[in-house]
Amino acid sequence: MMEDCTFNRETTVESPYAPPRHISSADDCYFYHTMDVPGHGTVQGEWDLRGLVNKYLGYYNFKGKRVLDVGAASGILSFHIEKQGAEVVSFDLSENFDWDIVPFFENDNDSAKSERRSHLRKINNGYWLCHEAFGSKARMVNGVVYDMPQAIGPVDVSVFGSILLHLRDPFLALENAARLTTESIIVSDLSPYGRFASRFKKNPRFMPKSSEPFGINDGWFRLPPLLIKEYLGILGFKRSTLTWNKFMYGQRERQIYTIIAHR
Repeated sequence: MMEDCTFNRETTVESPYAPPRHISSADDCYFYHTMDVPGHGTVQGEWDLRGLVNKYLGYYNFKGKRVLDVGAASGILSFHIEKQGAEVVSFDLSENFDWDIVPFFENDNDSAKSERRSHLRKINNGYWLCHEAFGSKARMVNGVVYDMPQAIGPVDVSVFGSILLHLRDPFLALENAARLTTESIIVSDLSPYGRFASRFKKNPRFMPKSSEPFGINDGWFRLPPLLIKEYLGILGFKRSTLTWNKFMYGQRERQIYTIIAHR
């Protein structure tokens, strides 16, 4: 007579979260955003959103939400959203992954990738320096936006703050986030057209120029808001609002649109 045997099989799921780093000096960092960091003073970045992050994010109410900040960079959006009462998962590349550079034939693309990886480490350092300085509990996942780990689990809101223009496949990035997102996706970005023309035009602008291979190699598309609305509608986020505001990029004022799209 055979006995019935029950086997308990536990599946171990590897944590997707990166361990924190202790970074003591801002000199080891690169900051994408200008920020006022406790213990370090004002650190200079490309964009200055200080005092304007609520506006940049469309005044969304993040209290009690679980939020995925895609392309977190220095973490200004992550830490702001956390202060609003949200649980935050920051997502970004690390030096273990390649930047989505434009592979101009004339360029030494292997060297460019290597330089970008060093740059990414400094960006990550900036995030961790601020993370410690602000006493943040946000968690970081390092990876490629085209393959977000399912182990992150469901989030209520995903945020894309001026990241889609750097991606060769912005729709795939949105699709990956949409798989995890139950309520809303927020996209803030630059349009290829002015505010008036953006009401009618859906065509993106391809940014690289074959005649300028030694110019900017980290930008792919300027995506108008009507196109982003279509992308998000296809992914099930059909109800959306659109606002426009101006922010400082270096010494220039740039107009940014913000879309909040709901399931």
